Amino acid sequence: MPKIKICGNTNFDDVKLAIDLGADYLGFVFAESKRKIDPVVAKSIIGKFPHFKTFVGVFANQSKDEVASIANLLGLKWLQFHGDETSRHCDYFTDKGFNVIKTFRIKDRMSLKRLEEYNVEAFLFDTYSKNELGGTGKTFDWKIIEDKPYVREKLFLAGGLTVDNIDAALSTIKPYAVDTASGIEKSIGQKNHDLLRKMIEKVKAVQYSYK
Repeated sequence: MPKIKICGNTNFDDVKLAIDLGADYLGFVFAESKRKIDPVVAKSIIGKFPHFKTFVGVFANQSKDEVASIANLLGLKWLQFHGDETSRHCDYFTDKGFNVIKTFRIKDRMSLKRLEEYNVEAFLFDTYSKNELGGTGKTFDWKIIEDKPYVREKLFLAGGLTVDNIDAALSTIKPYAVDTASGIEKSIGQKNHDLLRKMIEKVKAVQYSYK
């Protein structure tokens, strides 16, 4: 069964419903973004769910000190680097016991040329945009990664996933997890609870094997 990560969370109600529905990972964006959340606000939300261990802090081109400060404040174990972070930058946090997800913004096959440099827990493939680091609401050409089955068991697939295309994404790519934010929103940073429910139900209904 694939996992599901709900990203761009900004409020208690959305987080509670996602957890109640069985979301596997929940992301808070601390990079410059339309969905950026203050770490103090995130801490107040996380503190209400002490048994949920897979909150993910999303960062982009931020200093090690800033990342570590926020991660330690919130007690995060999962970090997602969504910018141009080097493999050495990721290794620094892996060596400290964090689970690291490294994002690659997919434009064409050349977008994956440095993939093997990274020794991380997982990769996240998002849609390339020259104006935004993420949250574009657009899919990329999945054919770019169809011939890379070795990636799938470590892959969080993102980029414009909605209840209308999630079935095709899962059957075509068979990723370890899917990641959605804008595709289930009623406004920026506010989830549409009907779409959130439908998305999680669809993902949880799928079964596949990598064998």
